[in-house]
Amino acid sequence: MRRASGLIVVCMLLAGLAASVPARAEPVEHRAFARVWERVDMPVATLQTTRTWMWGPSANTLLLVEPYREAPGGARLVQYFDKSRMEITRPDGDRDSIWYVTNGLLATELITGHMQVGDDAYELFAPAEVNVAGDPDDPDSPTYASLAGLLSRAPATQRRPITEAIDRDGAVTEQPQLAQWGARDEQWVPETGHWVAGPFWELMQATGIVYEDGVYFPEPLFPSEFYATGYPITDAYWTRVPVGGTDRDVLAQCFQRRCLTWTPLNPPAWQVEAGNIGQHYYAWRYGQPERQPSVHAPLTGDARVTFILYDPNQDPASDHEYVDITNFDNVAIPLAGWRIQDNAGITYTFPAFRLQPGATVRLHVAHGIDTATDLYWGRGGAIWNNTGDTAYLYDATGALVHTYAY
Repeated sequence: MRRASGLIVVCMLLAGLAASVPARAEPVEHRAFARVWERVDMPVATLQTTRTWMWGPSANTLLLVEPYREAPGGARLVQYFDKSRMEITRPDGDRDSIWYVTNGLLATELITGHMQVGDDAYELFAPAEVNVAGDPDDPDSPTYASLAGLLSRAPATQRRPITEAIDRDGAVTEQPQLAQWGARDEQWVPETGHWVAGPFWELMQATGIVYEDGVYFPEPLFPSEFYATGYPITDAYWTRVPVGGTDRDVLAQCFQRRCLTWTPLNPPAWQVEAGNIGQHYYAWRYGQPERQPSVHAPLTGDARVTFILYDPNQDPASDHEYVDITNFDNVAIPLAGWRIQDNAGITYTFPAFRLQPGATVRLHVAHGIDTATDLYWGRGGAIWNNTGDTAYLYDATGALVHTYAY
């Protein structure tokens, strides 16, 4: 629960979770995941608007597979972000549906300790002793486990204003001075028997700049109020927690999928924030050596040779031959161990390199330094015959994936 610019606080958070949360940023590795991320977070990343991240500036992991009984093969694709997890449980479903990509009931699982592995199947663990708000190493802040006893607690009538506070033990006390901040319950949700606090209901109904198909335009951020959060599973409670070492009054409320916070002393654009529940959940789920994730690393995929510059004289911008290889698949393809060869059998074997969905890598025949978009064969002379040749692309198992003849 940080401002994006709060570098010191972010570093503290990463340090607290270093044992289990990947430290490096990762690309969004599925086209459907990328579309979901782009819609609300691309405008934040490109400074078209200022508001809380709903996912985060990048992914935190590569594509993973996690057990889920109803998914094909009993496992589904997932990828973790600071503020949630994206999932594709039924890859043969309607890709135009807003529910083709879902984000899990992470808050429900963290608070109850019931890790969902199927529509009606769970593995039981202890609720997460991870701070919901404030600095992650504060020993007095409420954790997800602190909320376990409050899931069924709801006021008989709407509270106006909200003045109840929660401590780490889960005890709720009335603190009238908190009325100064003016937080009120706004929306009753009969499905779970809780009110949604006003600052959070405002976010859930907000209109702002979104990004789709290369265009920025104003539209409701979410297709429905509960799309990103799910229904509320707790009431909203105040807590006094350190944020970057400074104590603040923070209003927190957990929904099925996320927890939201409101810090009235923050700058307006950052008063309401989505908590780092993706980080918290990953630390809880994979914090033990015996519970490590499985990286999704397909041995093959729909990669194709799309162009060969066999005569550098045809391209004034290039003084050597090159081959373009494009990923037409929906997921990233790890090319390590793949190889390409010509009719004469001259072969290049790919190093560790992940070709993102829709991306093209250019393989230069010449010497050079590999980058995220260009690889170098390291040869001093020509390979591709000007009078005609064929490129053969093989995956890491040795299977022929694609041929390109000219």
